[in-house]
Amino acid sequence: MRETDEFSSVFRFRCAYRGASLDVLAGPNELDISRLGMIVPKKVIRTAVGRNRIKRLLREWFRLNQADIAGLDVIARLKTRGDEPMLKSDFLAGLGSCKTCVLKRTSTLT
Repeated sequence: MRETDEFSSVFRFRCAYRGASLDVLAGPNELDISRLGMIVPKKVIRTAVGRNRIKRLLREWFRLNQADIAGLDVIARLKTRGDEPMLKSDFLAGLGSCKTCVLKRTSTLT
């Protein structure tokens, strides 16, 4: 995801998981694929090398779990610096939590 409107629609849907170092938000996207948006602030990770490493890790974890979350837009927002196992557990827990939240909310709408 790259467009502001795409990020805004996920923020408005308000299915979120708040982990120790990472927030994961999700919303339906009316497509057969899932998409990932990332927010890695310069205030949290000062160097570009560090920010790019976090983004590579998030993309890889997303790719490995993409089949389970088809039809969702996912945003991963880094809150604090954390080690790799903590980030991975927050991300995967967030994916599971947001998937059930989105399914519950969209099933009641139809």
